[in-house]
Amino acid sequence: MKTPAFIAAGAVLATVGFVSVPDTAEAQSRGAPRGSYAQSCSGAYVNQGRLYADCRDTRGRTRSTSIELAPCSSSDIGNDNGLLVCQGVRGQFENNGGNNGGGWNGGSGGNNGGGWNGGNNGGGWNSGNNGGGNSITVFADRDYRGASRTFRGEQYNLSNTGFNDQISSIRLNGSWEVCSDSGFRGYCQVIEGNVRNLNNTGLNDRISSMRPLRGGGRY
Repeated sequence: MKTPAFIAAGAVLATVGFVSVPDTAEAQSRGAPRGSYAQSCSGAYVNQGRLYADCRDTRGRTRSTSIELAPCSSSDIGNDNGLLVCQGVRGQFENNGGNNGGGWNGGSGGNNGGGWNGGNNGGGWNSGNNGGGNSITVFADRDYRGASRTFRGEQYNLSNTGFNDQISSIRLNGSWEVCSDSGFRGYCQVIEGNVRNLNNTGLNDRISSMRPLRGGGRY
């Protein structure tokens, strides 16, 4: 028997009124489980036991969200106003504001018109406790596909990681600087949100070093 809370969540999903349906077969090919979320989410994939997807909320905005799969068991995974949910479990948003227009997402400040966000709000290099939660997951192919690896500290030279000049999409927590040469040299950019495709940034298959930023100080 469904609990009242789950029925309420289903009612919310039923009133969203999404029109388009993403390619469920494509999601399945990435190892993503089936679920009603597929009706309003795209780019679904599984990494380290967690489902990631870009889901639309009731205002039609796209939100990057994720949820642990183990607690969901055989329950349906749905989209509750842009957030992945299953019975008794709510996922989390991957960034503060979503990426509503392509390009870099500027976090709480937002960059909803596309393009690069070159600022970092005065942040400095991650050398203390403030940057401890920063992480970056890089993918060999666009749309968060292909080989992937997660880093949590500065990478002076990617030549020994298998990802030197091999990165085409990025998911991250916090703000990071990525550079075309080792030692944080060459062409560098600060990124503050997930990047589905690096083709338009000048850094597709060109990143050779990267490091997290933290609040305060200078870099």
